[in-house]
Order: sequence, then structure tokens, then C-alpha cells
Amino acid sequence: MTKKIIYKELPDILPIFPLPGVIILPNGNLPLNIFEPRYISMVEDALGKNRMIGMIQPNPGSKKDNGLYPIGCASKIISFSETSDNRYLIELKGIIRFKIFKEVDTIRGYRNIIPVWESFKHDLNINSESFNIDSLLELLKKYFNNNNINVDSDELYKVPANQIISAIPQICSFQNNEKQAILEAKTDKERAEVIKSLLKMNLLDESENTTDTIN
Repeated sequence: MTKKIIYKELPDILPIFPLPGVIILPNGNLPLNIFEPRYISMVEDALGKNRMIGMIQPNPGSKKDNGLYPIGCASKIISFSETSDNRYLIELKGIIRFKIFKEVDTIRGYRNIIPVWESFKHDLNINSESFNIDSLLELLKKYFNNNNINVDSDELYKVPANQIISAIPQICSFQNNEKQAILEAKTDKERAEVIKSLLKMNLLDESENTTDTIN
């Protein structure tokens, strides 16, 4: 079992892994295949310290070179293995989101930031939130059916809401900025509303494309 992180233990400097189209939410899980030398160094350094890595998306609309979205999510390495060709297969557990205060010196090729945690203290208590997502699941079933994604829909109703919401950005083909909107929503309940809106737009687009094809 992963040791619960408390607020005062959060690091002052956080290594970051900028990856387009990939987000992790608080309490979510993310498997990664690490093969670039600089990120292998990052994983090794993290394993020797607090095991924490910040996942964040590059922002193509930024005026800065190698600009990033302002908000990412700190995660903890909860399992890892080294392959015969010197890659790392790791699994991350989302802990708490952060805002970038500023970027600091690169270490061994990977980027580091000073994070601001204050706005996201509630992420550490995310398991306390409970709400109904039946309407989201109905939309999700339609999305899976339209995109030929083979999922046992009945089993979805047995999975806790926060786990469903954490998995959706990894399964659904949302745009990078749409995934960022999911990440930046304040709570899982608000994330569910963002996801419902995105699914409705996706289903509407597919319906219009089908109509155009028929015509």
C-alpha cells in the first residue's frame, strides 16, 4: 500500500516530465515506458529521493520556447522494473496538482520546477468525495460503442466514480487542451461535468459526420 502523502512533506523542487496528450489525475494511475536517457536519469534520481515526478503537458500556444501548461499533477512511483535493454517500466499514482511558480536549473538533462501546492490541498483528501455518475456512464457507453472500444458496460457501474474519471482521459481520444480542462477542474464532480460535455460534443460530431456521409 502506498504511504499517504501529507501536505508538509511535499517537495520544494519537483522534476517534471512534459508529455503531450498525457495527464494523470489525483488518485489516478498511469503506466509509463521510460527510454530517453534524461528521463531514465530522472526516474533513478526520484527513486533515490521521494519517488515524486510532476506530469505536465507542453503548451503549443505558449509564447515561450518549450512552454508548458501552468498546471500539472505530481505523482509518485509506486512500482518499477528495469528491462534488459535498460528501459524503466514504471507505474505512477497521482497525488496532488501544482502550479508552476518558476523553472529552475536542469539536472542531468531533465527539467525541474518550484511548484505551488496551496490551491490544491483538497486533492490529498479526494477519496472523501462521493457522487452519482450514471448519466456520464450512459454517454461513455455510447462513446465506446461508436468507437469500437470493447468494454463490459455493466462492470463500469461497479467501479468507484473517481477511478472511472481517472481512466477516461487515457481511454478517450480527447484533444490535449480538452484533457487539460479535465485536469484543471476543481473536483472529481466538476471533472465529471467537463467529461460529459466533451463526450456530448464528440457524439454530436460523429452523428453529423454520419449524416454527411449518408447525404
